[in-house]
Amino acid sequence: MKTFIYSGFLLFSSFLSSQVQVYSYGFVDSSQSMSMGDYVVGENKKTTEGSPYLYETWDNESKVYFEEKAYIFKACNYNAHVGQFEAKLSKDSVFVINPSGVDKVVLGNRVFKQYLDPDNNKKAYFEEILKSKDFLLLRKYYTRIKKAKVNPLTKTPEGLPILELEEQCYVLKGESTQLEKISLKKSTILELIDEKVVKEVQSYVKKNKLKYGNIEDVTRILEYYNTIAS
Repeated sequence: MKTFIYSGFLLFSSFLSSQVQVYSYGFVDSSQSMSMGDYVVGENKKTTEGSPYLYETWDNESKVYFEEKAYIFKACNYNAHVGQFEAKLSKDSVFVINPSGVDKVVLGNRVFKQYLDPDNNKKAYFEEILKSKDFLLLRKYYTRIKKAKVNPLTKTPEGLPILELEEQCYVLKGESTQLEKISLKKSTILELIDEKVVKEVQSYVKKNKLKYGNIEDVTRILEYYNTIAS
């Protein structure tokens, strides 16, 4: 697959305004007054099995917010292996969105923003799962490479290594700017909740047969907490 890597957003100040403006965005050539920057072309050679992408297909519309403007991409995906959003322009070309200056990316109904990753002290994209008055629940997507099976007789790998999509949850508490890694388990989730309503939340969990280890259920639990804590 050919990859077009755009070096950055180059916007003129005359286009800026106090309100968000929306553009249907496709390939932009250097002759236009608003450009995404230069590009280079390269060939991707398959070195692993599996996909680095969040979605199985590219049928995902996104809005990339940059300096109060929203740029619409009709076929977008998140590459968790390299931590970047990409828009498919054609069968064999992908538009790589430079994260520099991006305020947020709305992919379908999911919101992604950049936060300081405590693992490497660099900015990375995190999905904002749920916000309460006390904390913000976030999720980071990444990949890990599982080694290929080795033939016991020849001692050589059978096939390619496997690229697996992983996720990790974090919380941002109060006015803190430091993300805290959390595990999805009962004790950790209940620690996020005001002790005055813990029993009520536990009753809700039991009644609805929810699981603390499931992110969708945890979202429901914390959404319920928001309704009774406000």
